[in-house]
Amino acid sequence: MGGSLRHSVVLRMALGYGLLLLVSVAVVSAIFYIGTAGLLARNIDMQLELGARRLVQLHDRQGLPALRREIFDLLTDDQDVNTEIYQLDAADGSVLVGNLDRWRATGTATGELLEQKVRRRGQDTVGRLLVHRFPDGAVLVVGRDLQDQRDLEHRVLSALAMGGLIAFALAAGGALLVWLQLQRQLKAIHRTTAEVAAGRLDRRITVGRSRDEFAMVARDVNRMLDQIEQLMNNARDVSNAIAHDLRTPLGRIRAMLEDALHPQQPPQALREGAASAIDEIDAVTQLVDKLLQIAEAEAGVRRQNFESVALRALVGDIVELYQPAAESEGMSLALAVEDEPQVEADRDLLAGVLANLLDNALKYAGHGAAVRVEVRTTAEDVRIEVADNGPGIPPGLLGRATEPFFRADASRYQRGNGLGLSIAAAVVALHRGQLRLEDAAPGLRVVIRLPRGSDGNLSGR
Repeated sequence: MGGSLRHSVVLRMALGYGLLLLVSVAVVSAIFYIGTAGLLARNIDMQLELGARRLVQLHDRQGLPALRREIFDLLTDDQDVNTEIYQLDAADGSVLVGNLDRWRATGTATGELLEQKVRRRGQDTVGRLLVHRFPDGAVLVVGRDLQDQRDLEHRVLSALAMGGLIAFALAAGGALLVWLQLQRQLKAIHRTTAEVAAGRLDRRITVGRSRDEFAMVARDVNRMLDQIEQLMNNARDVSNAIAHDLRTPLGRIRAMLEDALHPQQPPQALREGAASAIDEIDAVTQLVDKLLQIAEAEAGVRRQNFESVALRALVGDIVELYQPAAESEGMSLALAVEDEPQVEADRDLLAGVLANLLDNALKYAGHGAAVRVEVRTTAEDVRIEVADNGPGIPPGLLGRATEPFFRADASRYQRGNGLGLSIAAAVVALHRGQLRLEDAAPGLRVVIRLPRGSDGNLSGR
């Protein structure tokens, strides 16, 4: 537990918060104390200087007797009785008038401000004194008893100390609260990720209605877990489909070879069995090739072959290639191209996508259906649409039709492996485009959106 706390970022953050609060309180308190004590000291020094200047001017104008009378009046006017200090000593050191019983006069220069212990009216205290020496040897002392100021400073310090203790308690409580809150939220994330790591992919972090940063992280983690769960499910489905699509031809190959090797079979049967086995092996090889095409497209290894491609010529050649097959099925195949669209693309990959879409349309639209290919340029991109009026794909399955090995025929009775649209989607993604399946009502519409060739953002060179 100790090692865990020592390395805890949350604990360090909480302690840092508390320490910052304490330092802030200490700095504010120091500024307040220094400002208060300094202001009092400056006010006292200013009053002493003004008072001494006035008395010195009186001495210069009217002489020592007038100064003595003035000091006597100041000491008997019942103002500032507890704090005022006035003293006038003769040249021989005798006291002419004043309220100091004892003070240290040696070593002081004219106009010097000093603090020293004095005895005033029978009590020891600390005084702030300004000393002035006259040419005839007389000494004038104007001062202020600092006992009241010391008491005020002591009360301020006591109040600040009490405030510091309260601030320390609040900082400790706040740091503990922050630590507990962060710990609670981080433990929820840790607990969920640990359960997911243990194989419970359905676990999610409870977010509630919170909108703070931890809630944002929790939502991001939940979205990531949703995608991971979907990818795992897709991988499981793909694995099952691969196993089925490989097991079936391999079983047929084994059966054909067994029949061909039967002792009673004529040589012609052996040759026919071998030819059929080769055909099945070619089908398996094609399946593996298609899987490799998807992997290459998703990895982007073919992007270096991009070049400027004129779609009018490319699409026209593909449509012309499939025209005889469409006529033999009693289907109509039409092409419409607007302007002269250009894209940055791998010519062979893009031609393969178009051939795949037309092959699917001719295979599944049905006898007598109409297939239409349109190519047009918009302000944002170039669009290629392949639409037919056949049975199409149920709307609820359109979103899954580009998944590898997905087939609307769940029984997998029809020939095929469900990789055609997956390859098309991967190639379009390689071209930084989008492939979308739409319900043509009736039929299926495949829309491909590719960046315009003038953008130049697809070139791998």
